[in-house]
Amino acid sequence: MILKKIVLVTLVMVNLFVFKGVQAQSLKHPVIWVTEAERADLLEKIDKYDWAKSVVNQLHKRVDTKLKIHQSNANIILSTIPDFAKHDRENTERKASPIAAGHNKVLTLASEAGMLYFLTKEEKYAQFAADILAYYIDVIAPLTPETTTICGNEFFDPRTTYAPFAIAYDFIYNYLKKPNIKVYNKAKNTRVAFNNNKAQKAIANIVGNVMQEYGKPDEHGKIVSNHPILTAPGALFSIFCIDDDAERNRLFNVFWQKGTAHQNSFKNTILPMFGEQGIWPESLSYSFMPIITMVLNIVDRIYPEMNVTQDYQNIFEGNFLFDHLRHPNRKFVRFGDSKRNHDGTQDLYRYTLSIAERRGYSNLKKQAQIALRQAYTAEGGYKPRITNDIFNNFKPLKLFWGLPIPAHTQGDINFNKPTVLVKHAGVALQRNYVEKNNELYGLSGIIGGAHYVHSHLTGISMELYGAGYIMAPNAGLPKSVSERKIPLHENYFRLYAGNNTVIVNGTSHGLQPGSWKDGAYVWQNKTVNIASEPKHLENPISKNFSFATQFLNDDVNKATQQRTLSTIRTSDKTAYYLDVFRSKSLNENKFHDYIYHNIGDETIITNRKDDVLKVTPTNQYKNDIGDPVQSPGWRYFENTKVTKSTNKAVNIRFNINDDKRYMHMFVPKGTDRTYTKALAPATREAEGDYINKKTQVLAIRQKGEAWDRPFIAVLEPSTTKKASVQSIEPLMDGAKIVGAKVVSKVKKCVITDYIISQENQNATYNNIKLNLTFKGRFGIVRVEEEKNKNTYSLYIGDGETLRFKTYKVTSNQEKSAFKIFK
Repeated sequence: MILKKIVLVTLVMVNLFVFKGVQAQSLKHPVIWVTEAERADLLEKIDKYDWAKSVVNQLHKRVDTKLKIHQSNANIILSTIPDFAKHDRENTERKASPIAAGHNKVLTLASEAGMLYFLTKEEKYAQFAADILAYYIDVIAPLTPETTTICGNEFFDPRTTYAPFAIAYDFIYNYLKKPNIKVYNKAKNTRVAFNNNKAQKAIANIVGNVMQEYGKPDEHGKIVSNHPILTAPGALFSIFCIDDDAERNRLFNVFWQKGTAHQNSFKNTILPMFGEQGIWPESLSYSFMPIITMVLNIVDRIYPEMNVTQDYQNIFEGNFLFDHLRHPNRKFVRFGDSKRNHDGTQDLYRYTLSIAERRGYSNLKKQAQIALRQAYTAEGGYKPRITNDIFNNFKPLKLFWGLPIPAHTQGDINFNKPTVLVKHAGVALQRNYVEKNNELYGLSGIIGGAHYVHSHLTGISMELYGAGYIMAPNAGLPKSVSERKIPLHENYFRLYAGNNTVIVNGTSHGLQPGSWKDGAYVWQNKTVNIASEPKHLENPISKNFSFATQFLNDDVNKATQQRTLSTIRTSDKTAYYLDVFRSKSLNENKFHDYIYHNIGDETIITNRKDDVLKVTPTNQYKNDIGDPVQSPGWRYFENTKVTKSTNKAVNIRFNINDDKRYMHMFVPKGTDRTYTKALAPATREAEGDYINKKTQVLAIRQKGEAWDRPFIAVLEPSTTKKASVQSIEPLMDGAKIVGAKVVSKVKKCVITDYIISQENQNATYNNIKLNLTFKGRFGIVRVEEEKNKNTYSLYIGDGETLRFKTYKVTSNQEKSAFKIFK
């Protein structure tokens, strides 16, 4: 008890020293985004470039009208400030959101007025910002770090209110330090002398509330969510507003080195999670994390001696990975809780360019300039906009850190490489690019799955693009936070049946221990890449062929799975995917279900003669395993109708009536299967009307194992009702299926592809009838017949030798080879 009293007295004495005594202040404001020394160059940039002028004009448009209102009646703007919460755990995120939005609107106004003061030196802007800040200071200063809050949520305030408060204070600091500065006091309806000691107490409370040094310590090396990244600006910006040098440096050390359980150490907990690929290990739209590059830039500007930009080059290089993960329509691929239309790449490039320019990183500078030029070209020119976004208060950095991009930057970045791997997510992308009208005729697909924060439980899922649409979509994320908690998301979209995958014995599920979210039951093993041609971000050996194989050792479901996706082009306007999915239970193999979703209006199942197969209603997917999330999730299938079992070849066509696009699916003969067509919930972020229409679903059920008899499907997206693919047959090795013969007709050319896809790179296939032998995992023999002339193409994606008739290729050190024989 005596010790507690001594500590309390000591804290009170420190408080008196910091806020009532003389403070050592060596930091010159503004400092967070820009300095006074940079102002002249900034004004020159505004004078010289229209895009910079437009940002300034937008700031004026957002501030000037409200400034005039405030000058006529100071109560009007201040009266729009919502009530303050009583403590930082008073409100859920859902309840805090509108409160935070209201405060953010006013505090953003203050920060933008502060920016205009810096640019124009007109004191009316500083006075406007000061009057707003004074209102907040009066409320926050009497509190303690534990009781400090604005919107009543410890996660929302550092993201939405604390950062714009700090930015405003930083920009008008020199004005506030002038003698006899007065600010409006709404309660007294008069102007009073500005009290910087009170402002410092309020800022110290804000910093204390974010850092929560009164809570548990940080565990360095712990895997954390993105929360401490999102709250970092609220902490860091506020720390740089602390006047006392010793306290500011101490707090920065806690932020950077020591950390707390709430605001983890940037150096020792957050940054190590980026790994070799330099990206944040979550689903794609969460992975951009431009705050990381922004923080590194700010820290490097203020503490250049730390040399942080040199230490984290992998992160800056990783910023350029995301543009490799776009479909031909520039929408992002989707894995886990991800949104296609969220795009943080330009912020990443601008922040990286700012660092590279200042530090002289010539390679990074060139990459950033090229990437920005390509992005601006795709958008029809650079037209920066400042818009309202409570979670992104950093849009004016387009002006302060923005740099002109040369009109003709030498070189380009090839964002159309065939193979892209995202290791933490277990994802492999396969792309086939065409120079002319790639959006319509290019292919792009991904396969994979793993457990990570914001992951879904999918096994080896698949997503395919074609004919201008993301035809076969992964599930993604709903519009609102509240929708993430409804059964449709938790019990369908997040589970196997909401994705394109294979379900084992009707029981594929995840575990709760280890799951990133309470009650989610989504823990699964990681899918890993075991082969691809080309390798990650390397050039292909053939413009027509590429492949990737993903492997999953599924400890949860006691199963082994392997999936190969290949893009195969037959002309500038025709191409198809080959999907080979091997799966087996390590216990009893009762049955396997191949689940495939396609946007559209109709699913038509026919035999090889184009006769429609009869279907009857079935309830075989109206069940679950009885876990809390109703795995595997297929209870959400509606209007389920099944064919009789057949071992004949089956063709399926998915019709997209809006603009007459199609996905043609071909399944070879040889294995007894039933085909169920159904409707599923509408596809999130789908194009056009398909965002509201039910999604077409096909479920192919096969009794027993699916390893020696894998699911094989050719999928051809097309603008025509008739596919270029004519037929598909299995390639057999005894009783095992090791690939497919695919026959296509393009104009007058008949193209026959013999595609061998074996389970390992040491497997040998010998087809005496075809006079074909192959040692390896993946290879293709193509025969093109036109005008009685044959052309042969031999491709080894992963293997040693491939021989067809008298033609032969041997692989290089990369285990690949390609040659055309005429």
